[in-house]
Amino acid sequence: MYWRDVVTLKAVTEGRDADGFPKEAITETTVFADVSSTKRSEFYAARQAGISLALTVKLRAADYDGQERLSYEGKEYKVERAYTEAREYYELNCSVFRKPTAPAESEEGSE
Repeated sequence: MYWRDVVTLKAVTEGRDADGFPKEAITETTVFADVSSTKRSEFYAARQAGISLALTVKLRAADYDGQERLSYEGKEYKVERAYTEAREYYELNCSVFRKPTAPAESEEGSE
């Protein structure tokens, strides 16, 4: 392990703004990690569940506190699975993060 990659872990807290609309508060922590492609067996097992894994991040257990997103090289990822190896390291399987979209409004009565 070389710890040559830098990732930013993002803890997301859901809340409301002053007008009552949903708002996310994001706390960022930058850490050193090892980033690699996802193993073939994990990739295909996730695909069967409808998840497309993009990368695997290995980091120290002291650096990870359950954050559900991370950014790496300008892209944002969602942590799909986190598991520990001997409680010293965590391995995070991540997919590309896609912001939820609001349902499209139907156009009724437009002719």
